[in-house]
Amino acid sequence: MGKRGTVTLTEVLVITLMLGLALAIVLYVVTLRREESRRITCRNHLNCMAKCMATYLNEYGNDRWFPYPVGRGATPGAFTGAEWLATNFWVGIHPGPNCFLCPSSGDTNHDGRDLGTDRAVPGLFGSQTVSYAAMGDASMGIYMASKLGKGASYATSKLAIRDEFPPNEPMACDDTEGTPNHGGHGMSVVFFDSHVEYWTPDRIDPERSVGAGELVHLRN
Repeated sequence: MGKRGTVTLTEVLVITLMLGLALAIVLYVVTLRREESRRITCRNHLNCMAKCMATYLNEYGNDRWFPYPVGRGATPGAFTGAEWLATNFWVGIHPGPNCFLCPSSGDTNHDGRDLGTDRAVPGLFGSQTVSYAAMGDASMGIYMASKLGKGASYATSKLAIRDEFPPNEPMACDDTEGTPNHGGHGMSVVFFDSHVEYWTPDRIDPERSVGAGELVHLRN
């Protein structure tokens, strides 16, 4: 009679290790797929906001990027990059509040309730929650000085005429307020011609890039 089949402790450990490794690989692939889906959604959000701004220019803005006044800054014309983007919601060009949120962030604007001008607080980012940095009133002057050699007073008085901004300049990107979007693995950047690029950390630091380097004129 043959020996009775048995499984040794070593065999159990090997099988357990193999199953654990297989599960880890599956979870890793699922995580990558989910993050890639979030990146695609994020890029779509930024592209949509850029097109909405073009609609504002064509229908309301008289060829000027910045509506005036937008309302809750220290002065009537002072506004953050987040407020600039939210303006399209305030004036009804963009009806979908979730577009202003990066799907990889924990931000919420409570279905648009926190996007209203009556909820914005001067100097407090997040009171009109937007997951993206963009051109604010103060950053116009920074852009004019760094790119065009013109002062802040010129930028503010002109309110950023359309032709001042080349198509290949960034107009908005993932923000760096609090926890960086996409886990700090990279960031989406939308340009004035509305195309979106995903910049990885080998090009730009996703935790400190806003307000510096290629994104010097963007602000939370």
